[in-house]
Amino acid sequence: MRRGYLKLAHASAVLLLLAGCTTMQPKRGQIADDLGTPVIPYAEAVNRIFPGDCQPPARKPCARRVAPRSADAKPANGATVLTLAEVQGIARGQNPTFAEFAASRQAARAEVLQALAYPNPDMEADLDYTLGLFQPIEFPSKRRARRNAAEASGSVVEREEDEFRATLAADAAKAYHTVLYHEHAVEFAKEALKTEQDIEQIVGYRVEAGGAPEIDRIKAQVETLKASRVVQAQERQRVSGRAVLNALCGRALPPGFVLDDALERPLAGVNMEQAQQIALAQHPVLRRLEAVLRQKELIVQREQKAWFPSIRIGIPLGLEVPLLNRNKGGIAAAKADLERTQAELTRARQEIQRDLEMATQTYESAREQVAVFQGGLRAAAAESLRIETLMYQEGEVDFLQLLDARRTARQTEAEYLQIMYDAQIARIEIERAIGIGGERE
Repeated sequence: MRRGYLKLAHASAVLLLLAGCTTMQPKRGQIADDLGTPVIPYAEAVNRIFPGDCQPPARKPCARRVAPRSADAKPANGATVLTLAEVQGIARGQNPTFAEFAASRQAARAEVLQALAYPNPDMEADLDYTLGLFQPIEFPSKRRARRNAAEASGSVVEREEDEFRATLAADAAKAYHTVLYHEHAVEFAKEALKTEQDIEQIVGYRVEAGGAPEIDRIKAQVETLKASRVVQAQERQRVSGRAVLNALCGRALPPGFVLDDALERPLAGVNMEQAQQIALAQHPVLRRLEAVLRQKELIVQREQKAWFPSIRIGIPLGLEVPLLNRNKGGIAAAKADLERTQAELTRARQEIQRDLEMATQTYESAREQVAVFQGGLRAAAAESLRIETLMYQEGEVDFLQLLDARRTARQTEAEYLQIMYDAQIARIEIERAIGIGGERE
């Protein structure tokens, strides 16, 4: 009996050595990390899509501002001026979502470890104190299929992170320009308030001189009060916009940060052919779905080989015979999942082309409207207000005419600011539809 136990112990050691039942660490590079064709860098993609585009250097706006900044809007001593590229870099480094992707990569590595693990040996004992030890040995193709399917999850995680990075770049750019818009809106509201105060003073002089009724003074005071409320509302919007931008950057933006003003940079035309080629070649959504598709194909292979029998080495020797279950259900489910991913990839390509076309139309429409404003409309409205103000001072027009001229000038400037903002947002949506701006550093 003692000799039998020794033989059994020796056999156990040999089986454990052959099977390697302890978990093996995957070799470096075992997790699939092939991301396919390298993406075109952002600067090169922009040059192809927006030929002749004016890319401003760091901290130097590409064109004049929409409205001159007032003295209190200048950066205070020590304030950090941030360009769009710098803000996007902070977002890529500090956004908390990237910690989730790091955890997902750890989970993918754990999945590979699990796939590489060998089956544990079986030990049996009967009433006659006879012990048996069996070690299941899988066919190499079965283990290889399981390992490949597990390793494919690594590429999926990487491409999911690339997709988020591109989305984050677009969201940060949109929040960046939104803050600029609200800052200009605050300055515009303050200028409008100053104009109302000046007009109220002019009206007051005329009323006191007997050249205008008292009701004009009341109307002027009401307009001044309205303008004051607009300033307060725009200040709240500006604070909210800065909070949104800071949240995208993981609340890592320096206190009192100032954004480099590029709201009115020139608007270059779009090369639609290049935009479509780049979008269909490297859009992160398509790259992610291609990785998922490859993973599903490997899962189908894994399920097709899951029913392969395993040899049981031991005393006595055994073999699993799959007579009743050949994993037909698992294979069918894996194939259905593969077909669903293929359909999703086709739909994604069509949606990308649709989004790109819609964003381009919006952008080109905004460019046309900006050209109209810059072609003399703004100057004409400002000159009209100047003339009407002088004529009112001379008593040649009444207060209603002055009020109408002032409202026209204010509405013209407000619409110009809005269309400049809309044009920049439309450009960002084009970049989002193409999927650029999210490459790894």
